[in-house]
Amino acid sequence: MRRAIISCLAALAALSATAAVAQDWPSKPIRIVVPFPSGGTTDTAVRPLADRLSQQLGVAVVVENKPGAAGRIGYEFAAKAAADGYTLLAGTDSLGLQPHLDPPPNYDPIRDFAPIAQLSSQPLVIAVHPSLGVTTLQQLVELGRTKREAIGYATSGIGSSQNFAGEWFASAAGLKMLHVPYRGGGQAVSDLLAGQVQLAVLGIAPMLPYHKTGRIRILAVTTAEQSPALPDVPTLKELGYDVVVDQWMALLAPARVPPVILERLNAEVNTALRDARLRAAYESAAMRPVGGSAAELGALLQGEYRRFGQLTRELRFKAE
Repeated sequence: MRRAIISCLAALAALSATAAVAQDWPSKPIRIVVPFPSGGTTDTAVRPLADRLSQQLGVAVVVENKPGAAGRIGYEFAAKAAADGYTLLAGTDSLGLQPHLDPPPNYDPIRDFAPIAQLSSQPLVIAVHPSLGVTTLQQLVELGRTKREAIGYATSGIGSSQNFAGEWFASAAGLKMLHVPYRGGGQAVSDLLAGQVQLAVLGIAPMLPYHKTGRIRILAVTTAEQSPALPDVPTLKELGYDVVVDQWMALLAPARVPPVILERLNAEVNTALRDARLRAAYESAAMRPVGGSAAELGALLQGEYRRFGQLTRELRFKAE
């Protein structure tokens, strides 16, 4: 009986301590870890959100870029951070992909993170530099089939969803394509603009302005439906290639963050995503604001984990 009483008292004390911490939260700056360099799609999605959350919460919400290894460095850093609600993670669809690659990452996307809310959804794009001399995806396929050497394509890194989409498309089209990985989308875009690489599979946000000015040409998007920002650009599926990759961004926290803080964060993110200025910023970058519950994000992450697991086995995809 005495042990049971002591256990109950200890549990009550722990609950009281958790409630006290949650009640005072936030009392200092919050950081959002972006596991990619500045200038890429994830960074573009998170910065206006951080600004809006700063206004709503009354504390500074800062973006901390921790790029490298297609996001693994940032993901692993966030997984080991204190579960106090002051370190958050901007996660992407690559969370569902990376655990199926060799070597596996030092984090578990389901066990090590607590979902908060989905931020956005947007396509990846297949884009070319004008010097490649193609204006349609079919012309790219024909060129790739006639060239003796493989066409190099840029992505934000080895083992990224862009790398996966590129290899999936190459397999579906019967092409030889050589992966040219970068440490992030920003540098890949810069080299594509300079013609240092002539083909890229990247996120839409940093590519859209240059497509509009003609400095690059987007040939196709990877989503099941066309992007409203690119009404004249077809999907890969429309062009006969059963390749669908929907790039999403989401806010997560290290596991074991008190539920009351997670609930507050979910409410604040959903409020932010209803803000007209934030929605305009997302939509101008061809990102669709989403929001929703933590349970919905958790279901999305688990579904992507299963889907990528099956696809990597079927395609025998290796990140290299």
